Amino acid sequence: MLCHTINKYGEIVERGKAMDFLGGMVTWNMPLLMVLACISVIYCFFIKKDLKIKPIQPWLFFMCIGLFYLLMGSPLYVISHASFSTHMIQMSILYFVIPPLFLLGIPAGVIQKIKTSNILKMLSFSPFIALIIFSILFFLYHLPPVLSFLFSQPAIHAGFNFILLVLSFLMWLPVTASDTGSEDKKKRYSWWSGILLMPACLLFIVNGLISEVNASPLLNQLILELCIPAGQVDSLLPFQMNTKIDQVLGGLLMLGLHKVSLMMTFRLSSLKTNEENVKFEIIKPSLRRME
Repeated sequence: MLCHTINKYGEIVERGKAMDFLGGMVTWNMPLLMVLACISVIYCFFIKKDLKIKPIQPWLFFMCIGLFYLLMGSPLYVISHASFSTHMIQMSILYFVIPPLFLLGIPAGVIQKIKTSNILKMLSFSPFIALIIFSILFFLYHLPPVLSFLFSQPAIHAGFNFILLVLSFLMWLPVTASDTGSEDKKKRYSWWSGILLMPACLLFIVNGLISEVNASPLLNQLILELCIPAGQVDSLLPFQMNTKIDQVLGGLLMLGLHKVSLMMTFRLSSLKTNEENVKFEIIKPSLRRME
């Protein structure tokens, strides 16, 4: 693909106008918006029939839908690849925030059906196995040779991201479970989650500390893929950061966001459990009177 610095009107693009130059690449993904809107309508249809839905669950579900569209269907998707830090924020929210919000927003009966579904049995997938596979693939994804290859093959890149997203939903199932009898298991699983995801975070931190190359493969691939003139890269973000510092910051941000998402999920899960316990305590006296 040839790169030109002349826009469709035959005018030379001025320095600092990278967003104008990108044109259609930095736009809102309307087909994705329609798909998410249909999913939202289906969700509303089903929760009207489910009397066990908690008041907080629709808010969590629609927050998940909104975040997903902002990350994958808005101009932020392209901009997130302009630095390690923004990329790791995008990946962390996509895999560590959106899945638990989605699962917490779904009625408990549906989640139970997912856990015992024939699809999971056919795949022989337990959440812990999904966590291990996700951690390995997530680590491989951020190796510079693998990253360069995936960016050069859009179809494979999309498929790889889809597999990671599916695995992320599976690995969050134990943490979002509302049963109170498995708190120790949840904490143990969360500990393993942090340990298994640690190598991907350390990869950025160590590479930023010892690497002698002061260049970002993410940004370089973005320039090649979108044909951004070198002189206009600086205007993609309101600030520029040393690549080594950027990598270290990216690894630290991913560690921090994963920890925060675990704490958030535990808190929201306990809120759901407390609501169930309160309702049970209210119903219990009336049951005794009936006896």
